[in-house]
Amino acid sequence: MKTPSLPKIAAAVCCLCLANFVLASDDADSVVTAVFSRSFNNYERPVRSDGSPEVQTYVVAKGGYTPGLGSDPSMDDVKFAGIVRVLGKYLAKQGYYPAKDARKADLMLVVHWGKTVPGNQGTQQNILDEGVRGFEAFQRLGNGIGGKPGAADPRDDVPPTAATFGEKQAQDQVEAAVTEAAQEEMVQGTYEIRFSQDMRIAADTYNANLLGYTAELKRRDNPSLYGGAGTAYYDLLADVESERYYVSVTAYDFQEAVQHKQKKGLWRTVTSIDARGNRFDESLTAMVDKASHYFGRDSERLVRQFDYTPHVSFGDLKVLGVVDGEPSPRK
Repeated sequence: MKTPSLPKIAAAVCCLCLANFVLASDDADSVVTAVFSRSFNNYERPVRSDGSPEVQTYVVAKGGYTPGLGSDPSMDDVKFAGIVRVLGKYLAKQGYYPAKDARKADLMLVVHWGKTVPGNQGTQQNILDEGVRGFEAFQRLGNGIGGKPGAADPRDDVPPTAATFGEKQAQDQVEAAVTEAAQEEMVQGTYEIRFSQDMRIAADTYNANLLGYTAELKRRDNPSLYGGAGTAYYDLLADVESERYYVSVTAYDFQEAVQHKQKKGLWRTVTSIDARGNRFDESLTAMVDKASHYFGRDSERLVRQFDYTPHVSFGDLKVLGVVDGEPSPRK
């Protein structure tokens, strides 16, 4: 039997791989990157005579870091200097450069980053659970003695004697104590449920403002929600109530601060991405890239961009045969 040559074997392997390689784009995960940018104090970026943006210089200040609910190695390993390096690359593409002389900088850029704390998790959920348990206790106590509250006592039809009178009086005292305990459980349960709801609303409000979702949520919260207009509002709410990585850059007039001691905000751009299934260190560059197109200008509305992560799948390996690697003789 003739042994196949090396070129033939290699060709057979290539055919095998090509035949079974599948790019499963239909099953790709969609990742939503959100960007919101807003200008303040009637700011408009200076332009040259030809209409192109004028170069501006900046200094950078560390605004703050939010670690989220727990330890996250993908954020812990990213230092402020690393974030500044990534930002600097994309700021330069938009005509913003570090000032050679800090005293003459046009802008002071304050950077915040981290992970949001959802309003429907952690302490808030525990308080809500306690409130629900309080109502369950109220129901048990309210129905535990003498049947349902307000039910007739069959002893009322029995002529009173000293024994029955004393027995009924003691029973009434017990029922009164149980009723009071049930009412206390109900009041406490009501308070805890309301408190947990207030905490959730407060957290949602804070996160919506932080991520730039507030105006878009208000815009989507209209009667069309009940007319089959889609799930846009609930998608936004789900973002706000999920852990999201974010990076925020706020620009201040540096000369105004130096000369007049006034803190004058000019623009703020924030970008965020769902923390579930992602890593901050791996997502940082893509987040800043998308945000950079809005540095120094107003995005007008929240921009939510869908990115698809394809999966590569190999089917069952099958040998299709050996391909002759030698050239065919010409006729």
